[in-house]
Amino acid sequence: MAVLPDDRQSVLRRTLAALLIAAGAAAWPGPGASAGVVDAVLADVNGTVLALSDVALARALGLFGFSASEAPVERPEVERLIDARLVEREAARLEIEGTAAAAETAWQAAEARLGGPEALTAWLATAGVDPSWARQLVAADVRWRRFIEVRFRAFVFVPEADVGAALGTAAASPEERERMRRRLTDEATQRDLDRWLAEARARAAIHYAGAAAGRLPLPFAGPGPAR
Repeated sequence: MAVLPDDRQSVLRRTLAALLIAAGAAAWPGPGASAGVVDAVLADVNGTVLALSDVALARALGLFGFSASEAPVERPEVERLIDARLVEREAARLEIEGTAAAAETAWQAAEARLGGPEALTAWLATAGVDPSWARQLVAADVRWRRFIEVRFRAFVFVPEADVGAALGTAAASPEERERMRRRLTDEATQRDLDRWLAEARARAAIHYAGAAAGRLPLPFAGPGPAR
């Protein structure tokens, strides 16, 4: 496929996605996959196509809160991918990018989860996934995490009284108190993020393909457990 300027790519992808979504479930060549990989359009979010291969790759690399699984993809995972896209694009808009070093560290962590650089490279080749696409998704995950940290977690304050009330005992060790503080911080962060996402979804132009309502087998197998 010829590389087009971003604006022309955007127009063509939006047009194709609209046609495919209007027609119901449809074949779609993964955005960074080899010609042999064909999967399903799941949704169009503000002009960006989200495909089944995006979920498969996010699962395999452990991105956006996804876990490795060979199970069919169902609607909740489509929703999670949409939420991740909304967060990541807002991070990009606000230039909350993270550093190149953070992106490289995240890529190395993905390699480690899959058994090392050679194992990841071999799996990407077997799955027909362009390594640059995988790296782009890892960088998007860095933006996603950074936005949540800067926009929500950094503003959470958990008073000692709340920690004590949650523990229900005055005899808790400092380590137990710190674990509870982290748990309460995580819960408050998620509540704030959920409120933001509800507003972001209401503002967004989200169009679902018919395939998003079903149980979809993955377009390529996962890498299996790391050795």
